[in-house]
Amino acid sequence: MNKTLKGIIGGTVLLAMLGGVFAYLKVTEPEDVEESSASSTDSSVQTELFNAYSDDINQIEVKNPNGDSYIAVRRFDQTKTTDADGNEKTEEIANYFLKGYEDLPMNTTQIRLLATRATAVTSEDTIAENVSEDELAKYGLDNPIQVTLSIDNSADIKFRIGSQTPVGDSRYVAMDGSNTVYTLGSFNTEPYLSGIKDYLGTTLIEEQAEDDDTVIKSVRIERKDLDYDYYFVHDPYYEENTNGGAMAVHVMEEPVKSLLSGDRSAELTHGLYGLTATEIVTPFPKDADLKNAGLDDPFATVTMKTDDKKTTVFYLGDSYQNADGETRYYGMLKGLDCIYSFTPDQIAYEDINAEEIISRNVIDMYVWDIGKLEVEGDGEKISFTVQGESKEDAVVTYAGEKQDDDGIERYRKFYSYLLQTKAEELILPDEAPKLTGDPLATVKIDRQDGKRSYDIKFYDAGNMKACIVIDDEPRFYCRKSYVDTLLSNMKIYDDADKEFVMSW
Repeated sequence: MNKTLKGIIGGTVLLAMLGGVFAYLKVTEPEDVEESSASSTDSSVQTELFNAYSDDINQIEVKNPNGDSYIAVRRFDQTKTTDADGNEKTEEIANYFLKGYEDLPMNTTQIRLLATRATAVTSEDTIAENVSEDELAKYGLDNPIQVTLSIDNSADIKFRIGSQTPVGDSRYVAMDGSNTVYTLGSFNTEPYLSGIKDYLGTTLIEEQAEDDDTVIKSVRIERKDLDYDYYFVHDPYYEENTNGGAMAVHVMEEPVKSLLSGDRSAELTHGLYGLTATEIVTPFPKDADLKNAGLDDPFATVTMKTDDKKTTVFYLGDSYQNADGETRYYGMLKGLDCIYSFTPDQIAYEDINAEEIISRNVIDMYVWDIGKLEVEGDGEKISFTVQGESKEDAVVTYAGEKQDDDGIERYRKFYSYLLQTKAEELILPDEAPKLTGDPLATVKIDRQDGKRSYDIKFYDAGNMKACIVIDDEPRFYCRKSYVDTLLSNMKIYDDADKEFVMSW
């Protein structure tokens, strides 16, 4: 869309919103009036105050004696857009940024209103002419908000915004150098009443795009209230071996090595992507601001490393109650010099329950991935070797003998019970039990391709529990009845007339 056409469309939309009939004219000055006294004009006298094509405004300066003063500067950005036929093209778009805040996220759409609301601006009414300096106070124009629009190849447009009118949602305004008072609707005045925080952005990190193949290599969560960290690591093995997609492609390394549930762990492993605050608290905080927010010694520190060699660090500070009694948390992203506020729903690091994010699966190998399986306990030992990729081509040996179709199905059913081994409770590092005696049962599994192997032992932990030890590390508890049923199934393995018990 060319520049002229955009101006016509923008003006047409504004005409409809203001309900008046406007024309594109040059900036007009108020008519000369006698200076002897103020005189009221007829009501509902509309006057075009100024008219500027928004993309020609290169700078907007707002001076607010009772609020934030700031300067917004124009920058043309090459932006990909799509035309009416769905064809992608690159268009030059004018965006505006607050001067001095370039390193912080900004709401450029909102800032742009400072320029777009300056197109064909017409008053709602003319209130008074030749208002004396003393009388300006009753319109709030003795100490007004002062706006300066710098225009390419044209004189600056300057106007003043006073107080709100008694009736309606309008404000008193006056052009620079004139003491004629007009009323102007909120559509045109509202952007200049906003403060700096209204124009800063609350999205700290954008969502990961669908075509972005950046890999999160690790996420470490450190908490002041815990003696251990949460540490999640990307495991390429699960990119190829999803086994139905229930497991995440990350595993928990600390505090306990465990598989993760893909959906329940995502907010911890991927939660920094799309990180969005509910409001801006303090741009460019000083030491005292950091201390007041608990960010001088954060409650939680989240460190994400990605395969593009980037490290992202997020700090979570103290919680507080807002004016509505709702819980909020202070937070900062390293590299963004600003304190933000977050609702509990926007972050997941303040309240982590490891048992809610693990997958509960102890064994994750598909039955036809196995190359060797040995199960031993209570004086019994059974062992299998497997070659092949499916039941149709699998070659299974049991106790050294090649199995027929019935034998292969018997093996499959027995293994399906092993797959039900569940991590019912986590054993945290400082809670590891002292294990004595021989294990109740031992399960050793090797994949055909050698990519994974498990050495699992079950120990009696008392209180009708069994401790699951993986690779000599106590990690979980399960019900002892599960192990008792496993041993029972081993003893009846050779009796094909007896069905395996699949519950405990």
